[in-house]
Amino acid sequence: MEVINDLDWGVYSFFRYQAEQHPDILPLMHVAYYLSDYLAIGVLFSLAAGLFLIQGKRRSAGITAISLAVALALIFGVRFLVPRVRPPDAQNWLGAADMRGSYPSAGVFLFMLAMILIGFAVRGLTRRPWLRRFYVAVAVALTVWVCVSQFFLAIHFLTDVL
Repeated sequence: MEVINDLDWGVYSFFRYQAEQHPDILPLMHVAYYLSDYLAIGVLFSLAAGLFLIQGKRRSAGITAISLAVALALIFGVRFLVPRVRPPDAQNWLGAADMRGSYPSAGVFLFMLAMILIGFAVRGLTRRPWLRRFYVAVAVALTVWVCVSQFFLAIHFLTDVL
C-alpha cells in the first residue's frame, strides 16, 4: 500500500513541477477539465441517447440513461466507502468544500463511459471502417487529454484516475 501511495505522490510532484515549468499549458488543461464537467457529461450522454433514438434503438437509449444512473450510484457509493482526500493543490482549483471525494475520478469515469456509448451509437450510423477507426482515435485522444488534465490541475492522484 505504501508503494501505491508513493507512486501517487511521485506523479503528483512530477505534474506539479511540469505545470510550474510550463504554465502556458494550464489553459489547455482547463478546457479538458470542462469536458469532464457534469454539464458536459450530461450533453455527451444526451448525444449518445439521441444518436440511438435517431436509429430507432429505444432500448439502447434507455440503457444509456440507466448506465449513467448506475455509474453515478457506483461513484458516490465508492466515495462514501473510501473517503479519500484530494491532492493539496486541488483547493486552488476546486475550493475547500470539495477536498473530499477524490476516489474515483467521476469526470474521467463518466467521460470515458460517454465516449464508449457514443462509439456504439456511431457504429450503427456508419458502415465505413475508416470512419469508425477515426472516431476511436479521437475518443482515445480526448480521454487521455481529460485524464492528463486531472494531473496537471492537481485535482486527482494517479490511482483516482486509473
